[in-house]
Amino acid sequence: MRSRSGAVWVPMWMLLAVLLVVVVRVVPLEWWISLVAGPVIGVPAAVVASFAMDKPWASVHRSAVVLAGSVWVAYASKSGAYQWAAVALGAVGALFAALEFAVARNRVIVDPIPNLPDVDRRPSAVREWEAMLQRLTKTKKKRGEAEDDWEWSQLRVAAVTPWPDRTAGQQVHVDLPEGMTVKDLAAQTDKIAGARRLPAGCVVRVLDGPHQGAAILDVMLRDCLAGDGRRISEPTDGVSIYDEFDIATTARGEKLNVSLREDSMVVGGTTGSGKTTFLHRVIMRMARCVDALIWIVDPNGGGVAGPWIGPWARGEASKPTVDWVAEDEYEGAALVAVATAVVKDRKTSNEAMSRMRAANTTVLPVDAKLPLILVITDEGGELRQMAGLIATIVDEGIARLAQIGRAQGGRVIMSVLRGTGDLLGKGLRSVASLRLCLRMDEEGEYDHVLGVNPGRARLLHKGSAYVYRTKVDYRPVLARTVDVDIASIERHAIATAHLRPDLDDRGKRVAAGIRPQDVLGGRDPSDFPEFRRHPVFADLRAGLVYDNRWKRKAAMLAELRGEEPPENDRPAVPPALERPTVAPIGSATERFLLGTGVTLERQRARAEVTSVGTLAPPAPQMNAEQDGGDQQPESAREWIKLVLRDGYPDMMTASQVHAQIGGRGVEVSYQRVHDLLKSMAKPGGEVRQEGNRYELDRE
Repeated sequence: MRSRSGAVWVPMWMLLAVLLVVVVRVVPLEWWISLVAGPVIGVPAAVVASFAMDKPWASVHRSAVVLAGSVWVAYASKSGAYQWAAVALGAVGALFAALEFAVARNRVIVDPIPNLPDVDRRPSAVREWEAMLQRLTKTKKKRGEAEDDWEWSQLRVAAVTPWPDRTAGQQVHVDLPEGMTVKDLAAQTDKIAGARRLPAGCVVRVLDGPHQGAAILDVMLRDCLAGDGRRISEPTDGVSIYDEFDIATTARGEKLNVSLREDSMVVGGTTGSGKTTFLHRVIMRMARCVDALIWIVDPNGGGVAGPWIGPWARGEASKPTVDWVAEDEYEGAALVAVATAVVKDRKTSNEAMSRMRAANTTVLPVDAKLPLILVITDEGGELRQMAGLIATIVDEGIARLAQIGRAQGGRVIMSVLRGTGDLLGKGLRSVASLRLCLRMDEEGEYDHVLGVNPGRARLLHKGSAYVYRTKVDYRPVLARTVDVDIASIERHAIATAHLRPDLDDRGKRVAAGIRPQDVLGGRDPSDFPEFRRHPVFADLRAGLVYDNRWKRKAAMLAELRGEEPPENDRPAVPPALERPTVAPIGSATERFLLGTGVTLERQRARAEVTSVGTLAPPAPQMNAEQDGGDQQPESAREWIKLVLRDGYPDMMTASQVHAQIGGRGVEVSYQRVHDLLKSMAKPGGEVRQEGNRYELDRE
């Protein structure tokens, strides 16, 4: 609404003065009447009108003009000199107009009534979103006012734009009021999804706007993650560990990219959720990296590594994609100890220091000559549930590597079956800035893996996951991973074999210097008889733990070639008292003899002394009566069947079977238990398998 200045009405006022002269002459009236009416009536009227129109300074010259006008009317009425009167009237009118422009300009008066329906001409979608968001982000009024009195926020919606597929979703561009941040708006996404009545599986995501006072709501209107998953299509040319790659795709088709050079990752997912498939996707990318070694710790027999080393075992590839695989906790302890030692050595080595000085950075530049070591664990969280100190050492070593390895080229990907504290420690999660959680059995498990509440949208499809990149995302992002099949894995392993790097020479020397005591954290190896009987122990003592890593996998490689693993089914019972060796453990003489292949008695003389100074009695042997059968089993296969029949009422993992056999005073290697279980679970076999668990086929 605008008020008009007096200049607009000057011609009408001049005409009014002329009409008054005519009235005085025609009626007739006394000429002096105008001299009385001007001060008495005209001046007060001019002052009141000026204040009413919010122009108080105009009252002065308007009063003067009224007085001048009354004099002019009296003069023109008495003298009849109309020519000179007209000249005087024009001069006064011009002066009056000039004063009006100078003193009483136009002024805009804002309508005090907000949000008039006929004034807000924005699209209805914008107005609807704005009203809803203002309601959802309302706040309590100040103290002293009614408790049930709320104040709507001043949030504004600038625009609503559709996705490329208009039926799939839309983006709402928001201007935030003072006191509200993008994170504050992100905390309201569950409420927004509920208020908009979004279908199951649909979420609202918050993105950064053009500046810090703006945000974008990315709203999924239908379940775009449904249907068949996207099949992997990975090139085979060489790339770097520094390069980003996509690990999942959002409903809008956006690729969620990550880089594993400086970030470790935690992956969670229950059985059948697509966790191992996702690890295959990561390995497929790492197979192209010319500056990264892949080491895998899989306490369930190394299954995730099998498809990647199978082509090499069969002679179809020049090098294995996976450089080292640990299929049990003993091998895993050695692998983690070597990785940690190499990383620590790089902190002070001349080569590493020279590289960092040349690049002017505290993060070691890696390449094919000095590659990064990526340790991947499949179901590594089970290490925390395994009985025994060795498994604890592996678990703690992986967490330690994730904490100290960033700058010197050591990274970790830990996968867990459950999002619980006994499988995933908070210390490891806190240093893993990349977190991916597939379907879990309980809602609280998502929070534990991701570190934050991802929202209430359910994961309805295999491969659907929450991805949380703590350096990028305000909240976990709903996306879907790709599908990877065995044929693609084997083709990729063959095509990228020539890209695989080797551990640098200094790293190999560091690995050769690792001894059993180093793996055990300084503990006496004599306290771990089962570890001492494992093949990795002899290679550690000989300084060949890295060089002989594939020799120790002879049974696994034979199985990958389709050959029967070597039969060595008669288990050994641990001796009561160990016999001395011909050379001290860890000595140069012992390492030389072991390196030449000479067979030694590798046990250290160790007198088990009781509290009264006598030798401890031998460990009791299992007999037929204790076992509950008529005859004690004589082969590892029979021991497995016995444990599966009598050990637990539920299905058992290979680790549980191995522990049960060891608890009966019989030694069988974990790898042998795993291989036999796989063989016995083949079609028509004696064991039924579900996932990584087994039970005796009683039918």
